[in-house]
Amino acid sequence: MKKFSAIWLSIATICGLASVSTQVPSAQGIPSPTESSSSANAVKEQVYSPNAFKVPFLGVDGTFNIDTTEISASDPRNPKRVVFNKMEFFSFYDDLTGEKPIAKNCRYVYKGAAGDPFYYPKQSKTSIWDLFELVSGEDACNKFYYVILRSPHGEPVHFHMRYGDINSSFKTLLQLSNLGPEDKTNIDPWWSVYCAEGVSGCD
Repeated sequence: MKKFSAIWLSIATICGLASVSTQVPSAQGIPSPTESSSSANAVKEQVYSPNAFKVPFLGVDGTFNIDTTEISASDPRNPKRVVFNKMEFFSFYDDLTGEKPIAKNCRYVYKGAAGDPFYYPKQSKTSIWDLFELVSGEDACNKFYYVILRSPHGEPVHFHMRYGDINSSFKTLLQLSNLGPEDKTNIDPWWSVYCAEGVSGCD
């Protein structure tokens, strides 16, 4: 029975379907969103990506373009196109057709999930960011050393992304939400909007 369980876990992990321990690493300086500082005996809640148990690779697989109908399309921080390969290799482009690469085939490791500090959990229990850290790639990848994604969700399928270089951190990127609720008439707080390629409204 143990052998069968080990085999299943290996297959599930390869397919991106296994539950990932998503306690945010203490090395990144981010407490669990529900960690209580007032009680040393408080139980830390495990935070999981909303896609952890239902979408292969958390949905972080495929080509996504900036939604040109949103003000975030004019935000210079947002690449126009992002291509994911099985939540491991990310490529960023300065155009919608993928002819002007900013950084290609940057390799990332998944570091878990964290609730949005403004919305989670009181306003939205699914407002959770997936955290990725660069492990290798060309020099241009260093601009995207830390990447956080509000993984693909909604209709049409879309996601939100923030990133920072080695001098940034997951905590810094998450705290940008505390500038206030999402404002679709302003580029701050930083809420980029990307839709799956071929989906109406984003092409």
